[in-house]
Amino acid sequence: MPTIFLVICNQIFSEMDTIYRIQTLFLLIVVLSSCGKPQPHASILLAQAEQLIENYPDSALMLIDSIYYPEKSFNKKDYMYYCLVRVQARHKNYLPISEDTLIFEAKKYFTKKSNDFETAALACYYSGWVHREQGDLNQAILDYTDATSYADKTNNTALKGLIQYNTGTLFRSHGLFDEALLNYQLAEQLYLQSPEDNRDKQVHCQSEIGQMFML
Repeated sequence: MPTIFLVICNQIFSEMDTIYRIQTLFLLIVVLSSCGKPQPHASILLAQAEQLIENYPDSALMLIDSIYYPEKSFNKKDYMYYCLVRVQARHKNYLPISEDTLIFEAKKYFTKKSNDFETAALACYYSGWVHREQGDLNQAILDYTDATSYADKTNNTALKGLIQYNTGTLFRSHGLFDEALLNYQLAEQLYLQSPEDNRDKQVHCQSEIGQMFML
């Protein structure tokens, strides 16, 4: 156990700012001292992973994977959210997610029993990614369409753009170039609403649009 602990800490410390290092070190100490038992602090680990997932996805995944008994440690809503964040973290670390089918249950939960439209949109979006990796194009498109409908109820233009962009890449990968172009253009328009925050994403969209016109 000490060796594992040192490896985890070294990885996290190499990536994180000081304040996150201290918080995460404390959480990992608690985790490693309570292995084999349901974790009353699991919600704290999940919240910390959520904070880190955009900038430190490796560290976020370590925290998610340190939750050993999620079914026993969370209530229904938090367990569904754990399933979502776990898929999100794995995807951001370029790991396969085709077998992460609990995201389908999370999608059903957040679209039927929650008024959190942003979380519902993310659950639909990552359901689309799982179906996409499974090779189910039709269901992936339906999931992305659902994700769009929920994202449209939020003010999160970055999320809207992300969904449109990846819908475009899905269409393009299957030779549906006209549909792909439309989604890339929609994504670019959304990213332009917050240009300072989405400059790199705008460049990607513009590159994809340029390639579409060359086909």
